[in-house]
Amino acid sequence: MAFYVTVIVVGVSFLLLSLLYKFIIQRAYLSPLSAIPNAHFSAPFSPFWLQWKRRSGNTGTHAIFAAHNRLGPVIRLAPNELSVNSLDGLRTIYQGGFERDEWYLRFRNYGEPNLITMMDRTSHARLKRVVAGVYSKSYLQHSEDLRGVARVVVGGRLLSVIRSYAEKDTAMNVLELAKAAAMDLTSGYIFGSKVGTNFLGDVGYRRRWLQAFGVFQTQSRRERAWGEIERFCVDMCEAAEASLHEPTRGDDKATTKKDDAGYNTKPVVYEQLSQRIGSSSSDGNKSVGGLETTKTEAIASELLDHLIAGHESTGITLMYVMYELSLRQDITRRLRVELLSTLSPLSLRFPSSSTNNKRPDNDGDGSSRIDDDLPKPSAIDALPLLDAVLQETLRLWQAVPAPQPRVTPYYSSTAASLSIDGYDKIPGGVTVSSNAYTLHRNPDVFPNPEAWMPERWLEADKERRQEMKRWLWTFSSGGRMCLGSNFAIQTPAAGSPFTSSPLSLTRTVTAGLSWVSTACGLSNPHLLRIAAHSACQQTRFPRAMGIEEGFRLLAKHEEKINCRRTEEALAAGFTSFEEHQRHKER
Repeated sequence: MAFYVTVIVVGVSFLLLSLLYKFIIQRAYLSPLSAIPNAHFSAPFSPFWLQWKRRSGNTGTHAIFAAHNRLGPVIRLAPNELSVNSLDGLRTIYQGGFERDEWYLRFRNYGEPNLITMMDRTSHARLKRVVAGVYSKSYLQHSEDLRGVARVVVGGRLLSVIRSYAEKDTAMNVLELAKAAAMDLTSGYIFGSKVGTNFLGDVGYRRRWLQAFGVFQTQSRRERAWGEIERFCVDMCEAAEASLHEPTRGDDKATTKKDDAGYNTKPVVYEQLSQRIGSSSSDGNKSVGGLETTKTEAIASELLDHLIAGHESTGITLMYVMYELSLRQDITRRLRVELLSTLSPLSLRFPSSSTNNKRPDNDGDGSSRIDDDLPKPSAIDALPLLDAVLQETLRLWQAVPAPQPRVTPYYSSTAASLSIDGYDKIPGGVTVSSNAYTLHRNPDVFPNPEAWMPERWLEADKERRQEMKRWLWTFSSGGRMCLGSNFAIQTPAAGSPFTSSPLSLTRTVTAGLSWVSTACGLSNPHLLRIAAHSACQQTRFPRAMGIEEGFRLLAKHEEKINCRRTEEALAAGFTSFEEHQRHKER
């Protein structure tokens, strides 16, 4: 009996010692990663700390940023995960061909691969070549289709909506309007102006769609399969396909249907994918990333990703541009002067809500060209203050601030090893990432990094400006960087010239931000800044409340305060809080 007890005790002791060695000693002291500073004391042993931070609603970005400030450019987040905050690390990870982490697979649509979810570099490069051309800067700057969509959305819809709010002195939801404009621009370019959305005009459907999209973001791939959002993109793909086969003018069956401003632009991105994606097979399927799938689902999977990225990131950026300009009236005035003094006065005319200013169809081809007074993209590109405003907004208010994980490669030779910022022999299979939030807040590159200062881009010499651009990581870098980076820059800039029309930029932005003050019941500019900042912060994290909910909560809080102030004023014999306040000031 004693013998069996001894055997059991020895066996249990051996098991415990083995577990101690594997999960404690080996990870903390013998692992090649043990030399790297730990973001948390538990990082070598468990990913719990990181998972807890990510589940708290901010993807762990703030915690990672704080850890980098304490410990340096390379930190250990979990037993097999590192975070890197240096230019050397960016070059090694994102330009060194590291494959994406399986975390990206959650972004598959219709169960089909797309550029963001393709793990294999060869498949990714093959699909990227299909659409890269229509998103290149040179193509966008010379695209009459993009100019047509911009004229319809910005000139025909957006500015008319903002003008109506300003003239009626009513409040508006800035984020919702910015996302609507971004969706109309993005979908119009992808699917053509006839097929693209009209979120700016159809308020009811816009709000229902945005609500459905909020649910879509929290669902698993199985839960969202062929729901409203996926069906929405397939419907537009089918409509765009039909538009490609419509008869041309001169045919008895020709259609003359155009969009709300009289323009008819091509489905640029859809047409490119439809013509070139994969190769036909005997059963009508297409090859995408080496996988066989139906043509419609293959195209829809890719284009739904474009729509989501386009309306979310561009909408959030537009909102923050308006937010910051509303707080810096000096920059607003200087921007208006720059626009008026650099661009043609005709190009700054506030567009009419009617179609009277559209150029007639003189060439007989059934299409209407864009007004000659629309500013040229090259002219917009040459505006230094506008560029500085956009660059600084993209730096401080990243639409995608979270880490972008990659996996270190395995080396066939034992002599070969990976080194990042002086830490050698990093093994294969380790998750490594950088994030724009931390990179953009390096005080050595961006002094006073939490301040919105477009001046930093204007006052920097050539060498300093280049250094700042190297650290600006809004669209990632390397072969997997954001495909639509040029489109994202072009889109916010496209609307900027119109905002210096007779309805001044100051008034336009003030009208936009008046929704904030009305919703919150705030009159103090400092309180408005705090409220807006607090609510705007929420838009950057997927599981946190939206900006509208943030403002509603703030409004309830302010309503209680206003009620208490009114009661105090009435008790003192005054008719209102304002009268009581004026009496105190006297």
